[in-house]
Amino acid sequence: MPDSVLEKLKNAIWKRRPILGEIMQKHGGEFLFDYAKDFMDVNPSPFLDARKPELIECAEKLIEKRLGAQVAKEVSTQLLKKPLVSTTDHHGPIQHPFFLNSNIISAIPYYETEDPDMKYLVVFSFASVSVNNSSTYTRGILFHGHGDDSNSLIRLPFLPDKLKMGVVYATRGYNREDLSKAEDELVKKDFDPGRGEKIRDLIEEFFANEQVMNTPELNEQITEINFYLWRRLFHPVKEKKMPDLIYLEIETLVTEMLLNNHLKNPDSLIYKVLFDPKFIDLNYKYFNNIPGAFSLEKDWGTYMFWALDEKLHRVRLTLKDGMLTSGHGSWNYEMNPEGIAQALRDKKIFPGMLICYLMVSLYYGMKCLGGFCQVNDLTQTKKAWSDMLSELGLTEEVNALEPVQTKELGGDGMVLSYLKSKDGEAFPAMSFDMILENEDTSFETYVNLSKKVTMSEMMAPMLPEMYTVLYPIQERDPSLLVETPEDIFKQTGLAQKLL
Repeated sequence: MPDSVLEKLKNAIWKRRPILGEIMQKHGGEFLFDYAKDFMDVNPSPFLDARKPELIECAEKLIEKRLGAQVAKEVSTQLLKKPLVSTTDHHGPIQHPFFLNSNIISAIPYYETEDPDMKYLVVFSFASVSVNNSSTYTRGILFHGHGDDSNSLIRLPFLPDKLKMGVVYATRGYNREDLSKAEDELVKKDFDPGRGEKIRDLIEEFFANEQVMNTPELNEQITEINFYLWRRLFHPVKEKKMPDLIYLEIETLVTEMLLNNHLKNPDSLIYKVLFDPKFIDLNYKYFNNIPGAFSLEKDWGTYMFWALDEKLHRVRLTLKDGMLTSGHGSWNYEMNPEGIAQALRDKKIFPGMLICYLMVSLYYGMKCLGGFCQVNDLTQTKKAWSDMLSELGLTEEVNALEPVQTKELGGDGMVLSYLKSKDGEAFPAMSFDMILENEDTSFETYVNLSKKVTMSEMMAPMLPEMYTVLYPIQERDPSLLVETPEDIFKQTGLAQKLL
């Protein structure tokens, strides 16, 4: 691929996400290993640090229900010592290269640390995407087919078609009938001998085990599946410690914090941003047109919360005359503590990205490793929140906000894990591919690879997909999408370094 096309792709992406451009201009020449080491550098903020135990205690209770008291307590101990999480991922089985590799990269500094309390890579994932989302596919599993076309991507659905556009946050869990139907479909696929049986075994091991089947909530099932799937991929290691993976959807965490800590406390800043007229007026002034929040002029995003329709699709809400209301008026909720609490408990609404950012990053001050969109959106949100607090005269809050880190790219858009097809072509591996092909997935392999490649080199193959995420089809320049990630992988020399 000509360098000029790569540069045009970068410039188009940086135009939509300028903070990402700043990060890559500053750090693009660094080896990935060196960049990842700085994840562990968490700025203190004494004023916000005093609040953190409240959030961490809530996370501990949610994790205990899913993974047991010991894991939950160890996660709590770790976060109190180092309040670092990833908010890069969608909530789904850890299988797509986007999220598989963001976590491989985010785990590198844990592997190197000598601190015995750093045992877990904690991910506050977003469950607001549909179960059919192409880069998560919580609806089922993703793997490559082999047979005549070894690069063909197979999407094997578990959840029925009628649920495919529902948001993960509100969708029911997998059941035995779902999995049996999927296993029956394997018989119809053109696989190499024995491949279908191996896939069926993986379904039984990770999705049909007793713990998952006894958990009716999809959100909770994902936490359990990923904890053990990650261990299967990377444990055991020979010497250094590979962290276990904890997935907890951020919307449930924020909902619990609202119900237990903020909706009952008029002195809370979170309460005020939702219900105080002075704050509400400034919400429109400062958050309008920030990605992850809302746009009054362009009718995108939502005001603090999404509603859910009867098919579990997201419904955009606006604030009008003291009510959260949809554009056509079919969904209406009183914008007061009692009305919001009841709607949250009934799962009629759930927190939008803005309130999640405000609470986890900017009110409690957790360091959040983010994706290629988040580093831009969260940085803009922090600036808007700081300016808003300044206008309200809350100087102590403004000063406490200053050390909060928002430009932390947690490995999103970079791929270390590749496989070779039968015809010798390289392709980004799904997690199930890695197991099916019996590849060496010891974590030392990826740590060593991270010392050979720069940030810019690693991001190059994913530029076309990032471009399609940021530009709707009617705005795309076809000349920038003439090459595949696999083509870029070969032509930039990454193949020689990573294979």
